[in-house]
Amino acid sequence: KEERRAEGNFVLDCSKFDAIRDTINRLRSLENVESGRYLGDRLNIFGEMHRIAQRQFHWQHGYLNLPHFYRYLYIYGQGKCAEFFKDTYGVSINDFTYAGFAMYVAAVRTPWLRQDFALAGLGITPEIVQKVLALMTLSLEQAQAEERLLTDEVNRLHGTPIPTAFMPSILRRHPLISLTADMAMSMPPIAELILMRIRSGLYYDIIPGKQPLLNEANDRFEQYCHDLIDELTVFISSRSHRYGPKGAQFDSPDVLVTEDDKVVIVIECKATRLTYLAQFAEDPFEAEKKQYMQLARGAFQLWRYFSHIRRGTTKDALADDAYPMVVTLDSFFMMSPQLSASILDEANRLADEEGGLTPEDRRYIIYCPIQALEEVLQRCNRDTLLAALKAAAEEKYKGWMFPEVFRAITKDMDLGPPQKFPFDLDPVLPWWENIRKIENKVEQDALERKKA
Repeated sequence: KEERRAEGNFVLDCSKFDAIRDTINRLRSLENVESGRYLGDRLNIFGEMHRIAQRQFHWQHGYLNLPHFYRYLYIYGQGKCAEFFKDTYGVSINDFTYAGFAMYVAAVRTPWLRQDFALAGLGITPEIVQKVLALMTLSLEQAQAEERLLTDEVNRLHGTPIPTAFMPSILRRHPLISLTADMAMSMPPIAELILMRIRSGLYYDIIPGKQPLLNEANDRFEQYCHDLIDELTVFISSRSHRYGPKGAQFDSPDVLVTEDDKVVIVIECKATRLTYLAQFAEDPFEAEKKQYMQLARGAFQLWRYFSHIRRGTTKDALADDAYPMVVTLDSFFMMSPQLSASILDEANRLADEEGGLTPEDRRYIIYCPIQALEEVLQRCNRDTLLAALKAAAEEKYKGWMFPEVFRAITKDMDLGPPQKFPFDLDPVLPWWENIRKIENKVEQDALERKKA
């Protein structure tokens, strides 16, 4: 800490760029000092890289893109999830996301949002705005109190204080801070968090609906993975099916990808969401073992399926080269060989307990977040996809994320332009058509003014 200055504390002058630069540099210096407490004995640099990646990578991908909107609205914004949302919060998911998107657009242009900001032309009523603000907004005093409670709880569960750079933020759930008791004026400290809140943040709203809603969301995630492969590849994909003798049947993996009636890609889908400690604990596996065991179980289920094919328990046939994948909704172990090793150990333990699973059955598992799979499928063809899947098991690519493997093996190829994202937003976001109409009208008005 610096000595107290005779002339008083520093004043943050937001009119100067140096203010934010100095603030960031001071935060980085504090982060470096704090890392001396835990790096070495309790945590090596690869574990720290996992935490840094969890903090940083999603910002680099950004939030204003069509696949993200479609994916989360398809998973959390349909069926019983949508019904529960409207019954519980008094506003439809369509209106919630529409008003939220309008708030984001307004926030990009001005740091302050008035409750009566121009929404009449969009068909968003003041009643809808009020209900959306109630879900998104905290007063400054509430935000400070909630942040303290959240940080104290995370530190308690973690056992040691979370470093400053990885502290939790209440803004992920409440991205707007109200300056008045009636929410007449508010500000988003980070406007992009509004987009996060109306996409993946819908998960917070369906949690009170408990397991039935989570089961529906999990099923929709599996269907999304199936549809994505079906639309973007030449392969034929199918959902899980039952096999085996009566009274002792098994479920096949969630998505089977076939060519010439033989399975070439076998996928388990895991929609488990990353908790805070699963991202930022010094030992994420032990802190949130239940979550990571879902990934270990995914590997075991794939190995068991291979074993059943080999032993004739199912009539499914494998291609000469068949590749197992666990596709996750979140990115679980970026940059962390230790997490990968812990998951593999648990998968092998489950396989040993099952019995009958040979080394031939226990193939290399490719773990891939759905966002990464979307990226690869939009760039690949049949041969490059299979080549990347095969290369992922090679020793030199162990620990690489799947898109990086794909980029490495195609670096000297002309892949051409990426395929268009195959799904239309209209079915999951009816208001998107309104945005297009407004955009077209603005363009027409501009042309008329130019002619005049």
